Amino acid sequence: MPDIIQINTNTWRFEDDFVRFFLLEGAEGAALIDSGVASDNALELAKTLTDKPVMLINTHGDGDHTSGTAAFAEIHMHEQDYVNCSIGAKFPGVKLAKINDGDIIDLGGRPLKAVHIPGHTRGSLAFLDVNSRILFAGDSVQKGQIFMFGGHRCPEAFEAALDKIIALQSEYDCIYASHGEFCLPKDYAEKVKAAWLEVQAGNLAFEMVNLYGAEVKSYTLDACGFYLD
Repeated sequence: MPDIIQINTNTWRFEDDFVRFFLLEGAEGAALIDSGVASDNALELAKTLTDKPVMLINTHGDGDHTSGTAAFAEIHMHEQDYVNCSIGAKFPGVKLAKINDGDIIDLGGRPLKAVHIPGHTRGSLAFLDVNSRILFAGDSVQKGQIFMFGGHRCPEAFEAALDKIIALQSEYDCIYASHGEFCLPKDYAEKVKAAWLEVQAGNLAFEMVNLYGAEVKSYTLDACGFYLD
């Protein structure tokens, strides 16, 4: 059972072991942004907090963000992650509702703008809560270790994705992360980019670690860290 913490009158965060997901309520509907790692009852929990119909939108398709997917008829996410993260195979009763860059999901006076930010995964999305001026960045901006190994990652696109987030800074006041510290300063994507560029320059020490049966390079910097092939 995740810990549920109310952020304001219409926004909640669910602390689900090492990952976090969110419930946002508008005048006409509500949305879960992701559904955690051990919360197959995420929809049931959301319905204890809102009487509005609840939809599921996903920042990306990794398993620690999709545990509650089976309870929904549709999952709103980028097509690349639906395919590359095998969502259809894992949850055969759940259909894809495609989200593309720039799409607006309106919960009723609460528009959420999708921003495609490939890197952590090919279909990673951030969601800008337009009126609340909050950016939900998934795993792409955080203080923890950012996974960049495996076939569904897209490290070659990550710098440009961070630049895209940085270019939107006038539209948000803080960043909500899915791991580690919950609320990050609006300029934190700049810190992640600086760390990423240091790693890409090839001058940093790393240690080899085993993750899920793969031997990967682990880089740890002040702002965040990275796991790389």
